[in-house]
Amino acid sequence: MPGSPLIPPSLLEDLPRPAAAVLEELVTALVEAAGSQLDSVILFGSGAEGRLRSTSDLNLLVVADELSMEKLDAIRLAFLAGRSAAGLTAMFVGRAELPRAMEAFAVKFTDIKARHRVLYGSSPLESVQISREATIRRVRQVLLNLTLRLREQYVIEGEHEERLARILADVTGPTRASAATLIGLQDGRTLAPKAALEEIVAGGSWEECLAGISAVHRGEHLAPGATRHLYGDVLRLLVALDERAFSMS
Repeated sequence: MPGSPLIPPSLLEDLPRPAAAVLEELVTALVEAAGSQLDSVILFGSGAEGRLRSTSDLNLLVVADELSMEKLDAIRLAFLAGRSAAGLTAMFVGRAELPRAMEAFAVKFTDIKARHRVLYGSSPLESVQISREATIRRVRQVLLNLTLRLREQYVIEGEHEERLARILADVTGPTRASAATLIGLQDGRTLAPKAALEEIVAGGSWEECLAGISAVHRGEHLAPGATRHLYGDVLRLLVALDERAFSMS
């Protein structure tokens, strides 16, 4: 029907209006630029759960047959406007690249498969399976990368607890997503990342660490000295998760 929205309104009704407007404008720009070559536009992460906070990014996966520079040029204004208004981020993946992308970023795509909404087109996520070995390998890579990053940033920012808190907030998502991937490998269940991390370390005296992670993720200020203590706990938590992943290999 002429004038019908490209995204069904029911998929946007629980999102803040600015975020919904950003998605509508970007999908329109993508359809105009790519036409029939556009396979799917998928919202993932907290937005897909209807739990966007002021600090949350609006995360998209865009899959198309061809992603030429001309097509990317055509959507630039809509994308930059969305980035400014709602923290829009996107993974632009070619159709032929998808299997390799899913293996290379197994943790992220496991999270996307667990928490997503198809805004346009059809989902390609179930057509590609990631091997257990590749998933474990990638989880361990993610955890190692986070560990190395945290150590370097501590050397740089160790005297500034506010900056340390922002660093911890940034690594919360991939840490939780790694835990959710491990739960899936363990028994096939799909849990929200926060719940997965809580379950996978249950009984290990991690309650204070988990509470601190949630607090900095919400942007709350901790007592003097608490952020530095939390930083050390998170480094130890990453080691514990890596040991869990290694035990599954």
